[in-house]
Amino acid sequence: MAWPLPPTTRRLVGLLFLLAGFLLLLGVALRLYVVYDTYQRLGADAVASTQLVIYLIMLVGAVMMLRYGWRERRGNDTVD
Repeated sequence: MAWPLPPTTRRLVGLLFLLAGFLLLLGVALRLYVVYDTYQRLGADAVASTQLVIYLIMLVGAVMMLRYGWRERRGNDTVD
């Protein structure tokens, strides 16, 4: 595939990254709410720290996907 991508393809890729990042962000937010509710009802013993670390890593991944998608849609250089 030629590099850089044509502008139409870049906009489509950016839109897909924005959509995926938003859905991942929404899913992680809902899961964190469930973990918070479990913590409130059952206490600290019911929540595993590895579970929280994985959710936070997924949260960072969602934000990075949103950032990449936004920069790709705008036509900015996405290579950092």
